[in-house]
Amino acid sequence: MKFKIIFIGIFLSIGCISCSNDKVEMTSIQPSTNLVEMEAEGGETEITFTNVDWSITKVINKEGNVNIVGDIYAQNGEIIQNNKILVLEDLGKIVANWENKGFTITRETSSSLKIKLNENSTGESFNFTLVLNSGQEINVTQKKSQGYEFSNIKFNTNEEDTDSLFVQKGVTYKFNINEPQSFRFLPYDGLTIQNQSRFESLENDAFAWLERDSLMIKVPTSIYNDEIYFGGEKRLYSNIWSINPHGFEEMETVAIPKGQSAFSTEIELLKRQVSYRLRLINNRTLEEKIIEGKWIEIAPTGKYSINWQE
Repeated sequence: MKFKIIFIGIFLSIGCISCSNDKVEMTSIQPSTNLVEMEAEGGETEITFTNVDWSITKVINKEGNVNIVGDIYAQNGEIIQNNKILVLEDLGKIVANWENKGFTITRETSSSLKIKLNENSTGESFNFTLVLNSGQEINVTQKKSQGYEFSNIKFNTNEEDTDSLFVQKGVTYKFNINEPQSFRFLPYDGLTIQNQSRFESLENDAFAWLERDSLMIKVPTSIYNDEIYFGGEKRLYSNIWSINPHGFEEMETVAIPKGQSAFSTEIELLKRQVSYRLRLINNRTLEEKIIEGKWIEIAPTGKYSINWQE
């Protein structure tokens, strides 16, 4: 009986030592901070660890408490997994990019981690958590942006900016009449014959900051010898096509022969591309933000042809 009690005591002691060792091992994974706070403009910070035996088991979006999905890269930059739940078990990086926020988390060495946040243009704070294999958490909070104010916009022509002409088919008219007659019509009739324009940019947040302002921009009306001229016309700063009257309302009259006949119009249109450089001022830092892109306009030139079908 005495021997049995001694054996149980030894067993429990070993168990306690084992649990204690596991606890020490897990808690020795101490990041230099458990909280990262960053402004809406984004930036980069580095976290160091006292132990190299750590990994990121998941990244949780506090909005909805869901796992964040993104891309996982090896140390050499080669993508390992695309559009997967983010984990980082070794050297490499994980990336989550949305149109209006995102991050890149890079492990370049076994004992350090870099967190880089994109600019947050969502209008809300961005909060997520890195969960380590030890169960410890690193909470990241990115503040809500204070927005930007419009300063000015400048247009210029680069080598790729040109005026180009093309022809588009208009409306087809068909007849079957007993006697010849005249027919009046509007050559520029048709849903596709319009004056339309929009702004384009490769930058993710090019339209986020002024979306609610309904900013009207004075746009070019002609280009001659690389000089841009303005006539007072304005267009909404948006990447959605803006439709405006083309201004050609003169009627055309044609003679329709007896019997079956048909004709269609072909409309000449001008596609204009001009570069722009938009300057914004940050409401918090007063620093400027430059957005570059293209202004595209497609409009009829006033020339057309009538094509009779045989």
